[in-house]
Amino acid sequence: MKRISFLFLLAFLTLMFISSCTDSVTYAQQLKTEKATIAAYIKRHNINVISKAPRFSAWGPNDYLLTSDGLYFHLVDSGDVITDIKDTMKITVKANNAVIPRYKEYILDDPASLDLPGDTLITNKWSTSTYPYTDTFKYLDYTTSCVGFHEAVGLMRRNGAVARLIIPSKIGFNSSDVRPFGYDLIIKIQK
Repeated sequence: MKRISFLFLLAFLTLMFISSCTDSVTYAQQLKTEKATIAAYIKRHNINVISKAPRFSAWGPNDYLLTSDGLYFHLVDSGDVITDIKDTMKITVKANNAVIPRYKEYILDDPASLDLPGDTLITNKWSTSTYPYTDTFKYLDYTTSCVGFHEAVGLMRRNGAVARLIIPSKIGFNSSDVRPFGYDLIIKIQK
């Protein structure tokens, strides 16, 4: 019995050693691939990367702000219009406000290399018809959502704002998968 256990353990350890040797892609190589994926996506979609956010009404159709954390951000709609200075306090996001995000998540890899049509939608939480349960997180409580969403909400600021995002893995939802994702995001702010 001991001999069988020993042989089983030896076979298991050998298998583990062989499998670890075949997975030779380093984290640095994965980051390089992620960066190349983002660059190819930017080129495919004629995105103009900018370093300073324009005023709400001055965003070009393909202008994406690149933040210091690596978020690519494009404001589609600035959300609720402020008509009175007193309204600013009502509709502008503040720390610990509850934020209800509705979003579509996309794979950014070249669709041709994946044999897929166009940008591939993988998660659709855009409306209650596609996803009836709402996700909620507290703004600036980084334990409740990814850094990329918090940063985007800070740039969106207003209830009903809509943005398009490219979020690299280091500020995304899944830190174990070194892959960037694209998002269409709309937010609702609860006080």
